[in-house]
Amino acid sequence: MQFDNPLTQAFLVQRYKRFLADVYHPSWSQHCTKDHPLTVHCPNTGAMTGCAEPGMRVWLSDSQNRKRKYRYTWELAETAAGAMLCVNTHRANQIVGEALQQQLLPAFADVGNWLAEQRYGDDNRRIDWQGTTRDGRTCYVEVKSVTLAEHQQGFFPDTVSQRASAHLQSLQARVAQGERAAVVYCVLHSDVRVVSAAAHCDPKYAEAAILAKQQGVEFYALGCDISPRGIRPIGELPVK
Repeated sequence: MQFDNPLTQAFLVQRYKRFLADVYHPSWSQHCTKDHPLTVHCPNTGAMTGCAEPGMRVWLSDSQNRKRKYRYTWELAETAAGAMLCVNTHRANQIVGEALQQQLLPAFADVGNWLAEQRYGDDNRRIDWQGTTRDGRTCYVEVKSVTLAEHQQGFFPDTVSQRASAHLQSLQARVAQGERAAVVYCVLHSDVRVVSAAAHCDPKYAEAAILAKQQGVEFYALGCDISPRGIRPIGELPVK
């Protein structure tokens, strides 16, 4: 996935109200400073632990739409240790789609005809990716973005998420119907080497993940190379 236009570099002042962030850059005009920052859109509903520290170097995409209330969108950040991460969770589906098409996740080598955002099940829930196996079964893939990192271990979710637990129950129902169902954690943090359910953030999700695995739901993680030029899926990481 390449960014459509060059990203704009800035520094983070604060993230607030979930969807907003204030940024600045010393080279910008005197009307946009640390004390009078630019407000941008923050496309991330999570806690963003460790991803939104004041002073972080960040990168923004420009919608080039002057009529939009928040013209710029926060895309990337760099930690104090130099790790790169993507805060825009909307990018995860596209990245995983590229990995599936390029067969970077060996478990899906026998699946083709991938379609994005398909409706399924009695509750008409939307799945991120739906494919068809060689033996004619439907394969459902739910994508989750991972940015919470501790000692090179990534965790999902970074806060309590009843919605994520509900997704696991829906996937279990697909397996019970004889289909394939999987969760792919898209790792949007360059320091992560292994992924786990975050029992310390959402113990109910961790319990639901264990049950889902026992019932046949598959779990995978996808590592990425992250830079201001784009985000490139590079292969599978282990899931504990």
